[in-house]
Amino acid sequence: MTEPAVAAVLFDLDGVLIDSYQVWFSLLNGACSDWGYPAISAEVFDAAWGQGVQADRESLFPRQSVAELEAYYAAHFKDHWSRLETAPEVPAVFAHIAMRGLPTAVITNTPNPLASELVERAGAKPDLVVGGTDVPRAKPAPDMVLHAAERLGVDVARALVVGDSSFDRDAARAAGSRFAGLGIEGDITLKRLDELRAFL
Repeated sequence: MTEPAVAAVLFDLDGVLIDSYQVWFSLLNGACSDWGYPAISAEVFDAAWGQGVQADRESLFPRQSVAELEAYYAAHFKDHWSRLETAPEVPAVFAHIAMRGLPTAVITNTPNPLASELVERAGAKPDLVVGGTDVPRAKPAPDMVLHAAERLGVDVARALVVGDSSFDRDAARAAGSRFAGLGIEGDITLKRLDELRAFL
């Protein structure tokens, strides 16, 4: 049976369009200091990396609410902006996809509007940004993929999710979408983001 043609491309944000690992490590430890929690070790942070805000509350900040965490992240992320790195090939990749006439979305566990600011800083121009609190469940649940496909008006089976983590891969698989893994195994496996153009 022939694989369905790609009708939309859904990108993860962190590890794909940007690298904010050091930003979040510094930000979360700032929150620990402000709220009286013990500092987060590199090992603990690495295990929690990529999870949603609800999971942050459950595993790292049990005395705070999800709303408090969202507000803190939005207010203090830019304090650590200098640690942010962006992938230089992002504008060219999005230009190529636009030339092919395919709609795009960024689906990220980072909450909006912070996610939208980061997308803009990366030089990406998606049709839609879905943040971690825009749907009932963050990745690895399929909610973001399903929501983005619906909003873009495409069959979810013809959406290609591009991500760098098992959260992304599991979300794509649960939704019934194909998965392009950046540095990890997928239906398509990429070493660099600009390799994606050869598959579209």
